[in-house]
Amino acid sequence: MSPDSEMTMSEKQTPEGVSETTSEDPIEWDGALHGFPLYLGALGLGLALFLTGIEATIVSTSLVTITNDLDDFGRSSWVITSYLLTYTGFLMIWSKIGDIWRVKTSLLVSLFMFTAFSGGCGGAQSLSQLIICRAFQGVGGAGVYSLTLYSFVRIVPYRQYDTISSVAGGILSLGLVLGPLIGGAVAEKGSWRWVFLCNVPAGAFSWVLLLIVLPANFPNAPSAQTASSKYKGAGMKIKTFFQRADTLGALALLTASSFAIAALQEGNFEYAWSSGLVISFLVISGIFWIAFLLWEWFISKKDLDIYAMFPWRLAGNRIFLGAALGFFTTGLPMTVSIIMIPQRFQIVNSCSPIDAGVRFLAYALSSPVGIMTCSVLTGRLKIPFCYVALGGIVLQVVGLFLFSETAFSTDISAAQYGYLVLAGLGTGTSVAVFYMMVPLVVDGKDQSIALSTGLQLRMLGGVLGVAASTTILHNYLRSRLSVTLDPDQVSLLLSSSDAIGIFSPYIQLQIRQAYSVAYSAQVKLAGGFSVAQLLSVAMIWKRSNVRYLKR
Repeated sequence: MSPDSEMTMSEKQTPEGVSETTSEDPIEWDGALHGFPLYLGALGLGLALFLTGIEATIVSTSLVTITNDLDDFGRSSWVITSYLLTYTGFLMIWSKIGDIWRVKTSLLVSLFMFTAFSGGCGGAQSLSQLIICRAFQGVGGAGVYSLTLYSFVRIVPYRQYDTISSVAGGILSLGLVLGPLIGGAVAEKGSWRWVFLCNVPAGAFSWVLLLIVLPANFPNAPSAQTASSKYKGAGMKIKTFFQRADTLGALALLTASSFAIAALQEGNFEYAWSSGLVISFLVISGIFWIAFLLWEWFISKKDLDIYAMFPWRLAGNRIFLGAALGFFTTGLPMTVSIIMIPQRFQIVNSCSPIDAGVRFLAYALSSPVGIMTCSVLTGRLKIPFCYVALGGIVLQVVGLFLFSETAFSTDISAAQYGYLVLAGLGTGTSVAVFYMMVPLVVDGKDQSIALSTGLQLRMLGGVLGVAASTTILHNYLRSRLSVTLDPDQVSLLLSSSDAIGIFSPYIQLQIRQAYSVAYSAQVKLAGGFSVAQLLSVAMIWKRSNVRYLKR
């Protein structure tokens, strides 16, 4: 199907790659659960999805408390980055594992990993231990996220797809909204360790529900022949997985991302940008990016029996590439805002963690409203996606750049909340636009891969945003504060923001003003990537613009 033709939901194929009018679906989709088991299954899936959705934002308002307690504020962003890095790299890998070991088995394994390493994070005695546990928590979280979203769709008949998708989106939005507030409250009123430990009983409860309620062959009918039913025995399944999974592609992508983030993280902090280590990391990252693209092109052209991480035919779809770029460019401003703005309230405005979480609700509450607004505009009113995306970009740019100007002050003005509302509405709208577009602009057999690619790009944009923002912060603080403080004092501030309290009130004011300028630059970075979303709109723009027509 040409990406330049008029495309609607009624013209597209089902997720199994066959026409909606045919009766020869390879997998029966009548809904795996009915009655009371359906509600129990939805509860288990919803709880698991909520835990992964809340994980990024719940840490943002408690990050300062965590790193100060462990005396290593300078590496604070790695608490976020380590999770996002593995989370990004394993999203598509878990979907391939589910093809061979069945979705239920894969979901239970990933949920077990997420829950177990959440306990490890809560028991960490150093920041290094916490970062390692966060990385493994991200591996499990990736599987929970991708497999629960897919499972939500399959527990109901296809005709209820829109309803259940809204439920899943609402759960994720709820996690985004409650994360900063819960994280701040736990960090202030109790031990920060409960930010992670609370996942253990909730994850265990969800695991037991899913173990009992989901059918063994979920989400397929017992008579359906799937990849997992073709291969008997654990040994054959392992062999089949390594034969058909795009292991080289996954490793190349993960390696390229890891070295790029490491270079951004350590540049101008532990090492100079001109140092051999940083340069070598950037070169290695570039080599693996090229290797990844060449490998994906090779296996697609040779038609090898491998589940490609990125089917090369998608590279010729201009509309999809525009939407994929939109995923990436929305990931950075959303992640930077979620992580850095609560930190700013704590350090610059001397807010407590819970107070910072409450103030951040101006952004967090408006973002899901933007998601729902996009659904109404594109679904009920049938407005083309590109027009809605333009509206979201305008709101983001106006809100973020106006907030960055008011952020120069150490005082909090009422206008800042209004600007955060605008930015949240715009971010939610743009995120929803590109997410909803992807299934409409690719063939049915590519819908899952295309969505996973977009999600990985959005997470990669977020990881890069955190690393770049941290580099901006450290670089500016070293430059600005070296005039009034000696190098040891600057290093002390970078290791723990609590060190601000040891200085005189006059020096404290200068330090908070320096932090304010640095955080303002971070918000401007987010605003710049919001402007870059215009390129995505240009790529998806055509004579007959893509719109959604509900059948």
